Amino acid sequence: MRSDVSFVFARASNPVWRWFSKLVAYKPLTLFFMYVATRVDRPLMRVSGGRLRLSFVVPALLLRCRGARTGRIREVPLLYVPDGDGVLLIASNGGQHRAPGWCHNLRAGPEVECVLAGRVFGYRSEELSGEQYTAAWARAIDLYPGYARYAERSGRLIPLFRLSRLDSL
Repeated sequence: MRSDVSFVFARASNPVWRWFSKLVAYKPLTLFFMYVATRVDRPLMRVSGGRLRLSFVVPALLLRCRGARTGRIREVPLLYVPDGDGVLLIASNGGQHRAPGWCHNLRAGPEVECVLAGRVFGYRSEELSGEQYTAAWARAIDLYPGYARYAERSGRLIPLFRLSRLDSL
């Protein structure tokens, strides 16, 4: 049986997957996935340990971070790009003009937890810039070409974060 990561990257070069990812990057479908699927995915991923979700065609995790203003723990289902023992998070907010709230939360408190494949892992986030940003952006576009459309639609530089496992630092 292939690992989740190899399955995802094998699919990223598939023309049908590339067509599908461009289709779901259109604003009405993006908004559906952001607002409807996220509301369903949050409790579904919490109860199943991240094993069940509506966003079954791309890798997804449940990010747990502390709210920058409230200090309360926030849970956000997100797509991610595998990056060795860590993950890359793309703060596209579906191509909206503002970065998502979790982006501000990671800047304020870089230590987070992620529910991933039935397990909870601790991570430290780092916002990427320069060459690291360029390389990570290319990997994100390769996995999900819709990010390019989000970048055009947003009119802003989309923040990227690398999450490194705390137990591997």
